[in-house]
Parts: sequence; C-alpha cells; structure tokens
Amino acid sequence: MEEKDLNALVRKLQLELSQPELLEKIQRQIHKDFERSGVPDFKLIDPDPTSWNAQIQAFLKQLNSGELSHLLYLIDVPEILLIQAETSEDRLFHLADAILHRELLKVFYQLRYT
Repeated sequence: MEEKDLNALVRKLQLELSQPELLEKIQRQIHKDFERSGVPDFKLIDPDPTSWNAQIQAFLKQLNSGELSHLLYLIDVPEILLIQAETSEDRLFHLADAILHRELLKVFYQLRYT
C-alpha cells in the first residue's frame, strides 16, 4: 500500500526512529539517488527539513531537461505527479515535493521490508 499523506507517513516513521535518525536516512537516500543520476553533487545543506523543498528547487533550476528527466526517472517519481507538476504554475515546488515524498517512501519501505 502506498502512503499518500506525507504527514501520516512521517508520523509512522517517527514511531520507529528518532527525528535525527529519520532525517539522516532521508538525506542519505536523496544523496544516493541524486548521485546515481549523474548530476553534479547535491547535498541538503540545511538540516532543517522545512527548507529541503527550496534547496531541491534551487538545484533543479540548474539542470537541463535531460538531466532532470533522468533524475526523476531514477527517483521513480510517478508519471501522474509529473503531469500535475507540468500543469502547475509552481512547477519546481511540486517536483521537489514529489521527490521528497518518493524518497520518504523509499526510506519507509527499506525499514519495513529489509
């Protein structure tokens, strides 16, 4: 079952991990996927997760369309979210949000099934 509510997913994960552990796992997963995509080094500089969307948006602006497509493919952002982001006025915000959600899901699945 895929968790649609980001806040509910975070609450479930916080029952298993401390806040710092959860944030570290998400940061590692994001770094791993960005590195796999072959785009220039990306690390979430600010440890505050409320700034992560803005940090990812700033990075996405630097990518050409091929790099962005490859990154979104490797992260496995669902196509429906890509379509919704394309039709939105705030496209980069929605893409960054979709990336964060997908990476959080990966951490959730890793904890559940490994």
